[in-house]
Amino acid sequence: MAGRIPDSFLETLTDRVNLAEVVSARMPLKKSGREYTGRCPFHDDSSPSFSVNPDKGLYHCFGCGASGGAVRFVMEFDRVDFIGAVEQLASQVGLEIPRDAEDPDARQRAALRALIAEADTLFRGALKQHPERDPAVHYLKKRGLTGQIAHHFGLGFAPPGWRFLYDQLATTAEAQKACLEAGLTTQGSAQREYDRFRNRIIFPIRDIRGRTIAFGGRVLDDSKPKYLNSPETLLFHKSDTLYGLYEARQANRVLERVLVVEGYMDVVALAQYGIPFAVATLGTALTSAHLDRLSRQTNQVVLCFDGDTAGRRAAERALDLVLPFLTDQFMVRYLFLPDGEDPDSLVRKEGKDAFLTRLNAATSAGDALLDLLEAQLDMRRMDSRARLSALALPKIARVPKGIYHALLMDALSERTGVRRSDLDERLESIRDSLPPIHVQPPVKTGHLDQEPVDTSALATEGMPPETDPPDHEDWSPAPSDVADFISADEAMHAPPERTPVPRLVMPIIGRPLPLASKVLWMLVQRPDLAVDRIEIPTHSELPNIQIVADLFLWTQANPNASTAKLVGYYSGTETGRLLSALLKTEPLVADQDLTREYQDALLNLKKQLVTESLKQLARDATSQSMSARDLHQALTAHRDKK
Repeated sequence: MAGRIPDSFLETLTDRVNLAEVVSARMPLKKSGREYTGRCPFHDDSSPSFSVNPDKGLYHCFGCGASGGAVRFVMEFDRVDFIGAVEQLASQVGLEIPRDAEDPDARQRAALRALIAEADTLFRGALKQHPERDPAVHYLKKRGLTGQIAHHFGLGFAPPGWRFLYDQLATTAEAQKACLEAGLTTQGSAQREYDRFRNRIIFPIRDIRGRTIAFGGRVLDDSKPKYLNSPETLLFHKSDTLYGLYEARQANRVLERVLVVEGYMDVVALAQYGIPFAVATLGTALTSAHLDRLSRQTNQVVLCFDGDTAGRRAAERALDLVLPFLTDQFMVRYLFLPDGEDPDSLVRKEGKDAFLTRLNAATSAGDALLDLLEAQLDMRRMDSRARLSALALPKIARVPKGIYHALLMDALSERTGVRRSDLDERLESIRDSLPPIHVQPPVKTGHLDQEPVDTSALATEGMPPETDPPDHEDWSPAPSDVADFISADEAMHAPPERTPVPRLVMPIIGRPLPLASKVLWMLVQRPDLAVDRIEIPTHSELPNIQIVADLFLWTQANPNASTAKLVGYYSGTETGRLLSALLKTEPLVADQDLTREYQDALLNLKKQLVTESLKQLARDATSQSMSARDLHQALTAHRDKK
């Protein structure tokens, strides 16, 4: 039975593979001491900034920040999924991949994928040869789509009638249940099952590995709803899925930016006109899960909004989601379209070059924030300028500290005429009053960008049928086969659950690193150092301290991990971006001094934690009106305990 690839095999594979040989087989490298250098294949590299360290099994680009081990390099360079990369490397060193037994959920997911893949094939076949396909073909031609672009996106056709899929897929009671679970069929009031998608253009919704996990359908008549998506399933969660992301990754070696639009046809039409980096939300507003996913794929996101009042209201609402993601490495821009236009109609009317000109002139999220707030005020008045500060500062407080944050504060100072120092002082008081943001540490898997998602709070989409299907004498389905599907589970152990209060501070040239960042730098160089660790309270707000705690847990679960495995595990996360930035810094400690310096840093870090705890205890005592004697006793007891 196919299933999870054991961790022990992945460790053996990593040890056997020579990263320099893997990379040099795909691009030229030049030996430089113990390392190899070359031009980075993941961005337009004008000078060699790509470094390969075969001893650590790690590559890193000092230009774009790309980093990881052999598996990730093959995934990114060859554009294959995790399984494909492991298979290539295993074949290269003569290893056979063993697999553990699957868990029930994995088997169910595999069965659903196989069923949906078969439905996908049927929909595509119907667009090519079904007797009633002419209206669908005419509609696509009227929208200006070529057969090539329709094939690229895998467009299909759900014929009129109630049983196109049902008759071919629901061959047994078990298969009927599976079709319901996959969202391919639904039930009427008489408990009769029938196709969910009827007389619609079908848009396959793919995951990041290119597997179809759901469908979207657009009607060809006046039926309602105009657009219909698959319901939430074990495979499909619309709040974190983006239509067209897989196709955008395939069309762009380096996904420099992503344009977020509203509809399927916007994505397809833009690709038709040579703009193959658009994605669409699936009938929902933009979510933080969408932004998190995009931040793992690109450094710039452009959000597209209508230019009318409703569009500007939507832009204002999106800001609350966008602000916590704004960093020096990740940009979000706003593109407002002319009234009455959408990306599909506009690119057809103006053409590619004019649309790209609009796109290049998109407003940064920070400027959009101030513009939208300022539009409500008369900035000639002193009280309006004060009001702008009052409205903007609580929102800017949600932007992570860094150069972008500083520039945004400068822009607010310039617009209001308020001194920057006064704004900073007010901002700090606002920060102190904001509730901490609790996040779960990443649960990375062996699949690129396939973290588990908590769906407990997600609403399930179940569109009621317009009418029940008519009674039929013959409802017996035709036989069909369900293909086998091989899946793999997570490649490395996740650390035990922890709910940190992160305060992530990126390294800035010319400024000293926080002590926790120095510890992180040393752990990246030598993960085995984490055998010496200290207890870190979850309420500590020292810069980057919770990242240290997370690395302690991960290295405890992966005691023999290498630098490559550590960086690869966190790749694509906020922690990964921090570790990548730390790798770019100048060496802090010589190799021979690492152990001693690490132990000294831990001792000083523990002192900082004790001092922080004492200050918090003093603040609590003050708020509770504790007597001086009681406070002294509490502080003494706390110090002795530490």
